[in-house]
Amino acid sequence: MKKTVSKNISGLMFIASFALVMTSCQKEQNPGIESNLIDAQVNNLSDANAMPSVSTCGTLPDTLKVPEGNKFVLQTFARGFQIYEVQRSATDPNVFAWVNIAPLADLYATPDFKDLLIHHFAGPTWEFLKGPFKGEKVVATKVSGVTPDETAIQWLLLKADPTRSSVDNKITFVQRICTAHGLAPTTGNDEAHLGQKDSIPYTASYLFYTKNDL
Repeated sequence: MKKTVSKNISGLMFIASFALVMTSCQKEQNPGIESNLIDAQVNNLSDANAMPSVSTCGTLPDTLKVPEGNKFVLQTFARGFQIYEVQRSATDPNVFAWVNIAPLADLYATPDFKDLLIHHFAGPTWEFLKGPFKGEKVVATKVSGVTPDETAIQWLLLKADPTRSSVDNKITFVQRICTAHGLAPTTGNDEAHLGQKDSIPYTASYLFYTKNDL
């Protein structure tokens, strides 16, 4: 299920309120996603380079493992949207494409999407609402990505950018795994739709890391 957002999106706030409506529809469309995330839950992970037990999501590729000196501290379960916009190619004015401009999701402590912990939005940014990192914001840049499932957005390794994150941020790396859906639309990428935005539902699991000495 998709909902098109008007060109003069005020916004991302509109999509946030719409997320509650999308919840039931998404569960009907995507049976098994919740059980996949349950299998992906991390328990007592002490080695930052070890892969949590993820029987349904596959093995974490080496390119997505965090560098030594970092430790796993938190797993969350996300439900939200990937937001796309039709843009003109910078190299060919006759080519138009759906471009990802922002995520908009809530991250929860449990795989059944209970106990809201984090807001996730453009940057990409994660704003912690409770817990030991409450009040902190981490803004990260993509290090690498892989596509285990052609029907879903990539799994990612992202590195925190201290120049854009809050001064008290302790998160060093973020992994996005176990993704479901969220891909760009396959139609409407033409001049007639230039500037149009579309919000595509997705789910994923996000793993957070800090330095070993924290």
